[in-house]
Amino acid sequence: MLDTMGLAGKADQMVGSMSGGETNALALARALLAQPDLLILDEPANHLDYLGVAWLEDFLARFKGAVLMVSHNRYLLDRVVGGILELEDGKVTAYEGNYSTHRATKLRQLLAQQADYLANQKRLARLEALVKRFEQYARVYDDAMWGKRLRARRSQLEREKRQTVEKPALADAGISAEFEAQAPRANIALQVRGYARSFDDLTLFDDADMDVAGGESVALVGPNGSGKTTLLRDIVENGDWEDEHIRIGPSMELGYSAQHQEVLDDDSTVVMEVRSVAPMSNQVAFALLSRFRFVHEDMQKRVGDLSGGERNRLQLAKLMATKPNFLILDEPTNHLDIPSREAVEEALEDFPGTVLVVSHDRYFLDKIVDRVVEVQDKRLVSYPGNFTEFWRARGRSTVDVVGRVSQRRSRREPDRVQRAADRKTTADLEARIRAAEREKLDLEEGLAKAFSSHDHRAGRRAKRRLDRVTAQLEDLYAKWTALG
Repeated sequence: MLDTMGLAGKADQMVGSMSGGETNALALARALLAQPDLLILDEPANHLDYLGVAWLEDFLARFKGAVLMVSHNRYLLDRVVGGILELEDGKVTAYEGNYSTHRATKLRQLLAQQADYLANQKRLARLEALVKRFEQYARVYDDAMWGKRLRARRSQLEREKRQTVEKPALADAGISAEFEAQAPRANIALQVRGYARSFDDLTLFDDADMDVAGGESVALVGPNGSGKTTLLRDIVENGDWEDEHIRIGPSMELGYSAQHQEVLDDDSTVVMEVRSVAPMSNQVAFALLSRFRFVHEDMQKRVGDLSGGERNRLQLAKLMATKPNFLILDEPTNHLDIPSREAVEEALEDFPGTVLVVSHDRYFLDKIVDRVVEVQDKRLVSYPGNFTEFWRARGRSTVDVVGRVSQRRSRREPDRVQRAADRKTTADLEARIRAAEREKLDLEEGLAKAFSSHDHRAGRRAKRRLDRVTAQLEDLYAKWTALG
C-alpha cells in the first residue's frame, strides 16, 4: 500500500518528519487498508503534487464504494464526483452532476428566481397601492363594504408578504483583488543560466536554464521535493541584473507570495504588516484589508495568530499595496475557497505585468498561464500553452505516473496505421472538446451577465444553448474516454 501511495522506502520514517503531501497520502493509505464501503475525505488533494493529484483522480474514479469529499480543487470535482452538496447559510442543497454542472445549474436557478422575485415585487407594490386607496375610500365613505374590502386586501397583502420570493444574489466573491502595474517596458523579466542547487548529497538543479519574457505568465511545475520553492526563493533573494546565474530585468519590481508565508512578521499586527510595505494611513489600510475579508476587529490581531487562509489573504493584500510588475507566487490559492480563487484568477488575468507561479491547482493554471516550465531531471524544460496542453504534450496518463502503481489493463499494441488513425481521432476530439469547453465558459459568463442586468430573455437563450453544449461535451468526453 505504501508503494502504491508513492511512499516507497519510507516505512521506517517518523511521521512528524513527513511533508504535507506525504502525510496526506499516508492518511489515505490507512483509510484504504480498512477496505471501506464509504470514504470520507477532507481536502484530499491538499499538498499533493500534480502527479499525486492525477493519481488521486484516477483512484477515486475507479473506487467501487461511496465517497463523501470536501474539496476546493475544481478539476478533481469535475473529474470524479456525480453530485454536489452545497452548504450555504446553514442549509444544504443537492445538485446532480460535477462542479461545472452545479455552477451552471445554480446560475440558471438564480435567473429563474430573479424573474419570480421581480414579478412578486410588482404584485406586492400593486397590492400596497390598492390597500392605501381602500384606506382613503374607507375614511371618506361611511360604508361597511369598504371596511370589509380593506380588511380583505390587508389580509391578502400580509399573506403575499409571508410567501414572498427571496431576493436572489450571486455568491459573494469574498475578496476583491486587483493587481495594478505598468505594462512591461523590457523584453527580459528573468534569465536563469547555469543554475545549480544542492543540499548535502541531494542535487536539485544542475546547469538549469530558463527565460521569462516581460508580460508573460509562466507556471513552474514538478513533483514535490523537486526544488520549485527553492528556485523561487533564490530568484527573490539573489536575483539581480548583474548576477551570473539569476538575472532580473532592471525595470522589474518583484512581489513575492510564499507558500509557507515566511515573508510575514508573526509579531506584527495585521494593519502594521500592510503599512510596512507602503505609506498609508490606518483608514486606507483598513479599506485595502476589507477587500480581503478582514474586519475592524482583525486590525490589531497578531499575524502569528492568523489561520492559514487569513495569512494567505494578508500576503495578497500586501502585493496589492506594493503594486509590483513581476509577481512570484508560490501556491497563492492555498487555503482559499472557490469564490476567492476565482477572484484571484480574474485579478491575474487582468494583470499587465509578469507572473511566475507554482501551483497544484490545475484549474487555476489553465486560466492564467500561457507557458509551463517543468522541473525534469534537474533541468528546466519549457512547454507552450496552459497546464492541460502541457499534460497532453508531456504524454502523461492520469494513472501512469512516477511512484504510483497503475492498474490499467494491458492491451495489444495496435499496428502503426491504426496508431496514426487513433492519434488523429484523439486530436480531433480534443480540439472539439476545447472548443466546447470555451463555449460553455462563455455561456456561463453570459448567464451571470444576464442575471446582473435582469435580461431574462438573454438568460433563457443562454440556458438553452448551455444545455445543448453540456450534452455535447458529455458525448465528446465519452468518446474520448473510450479511445483511451
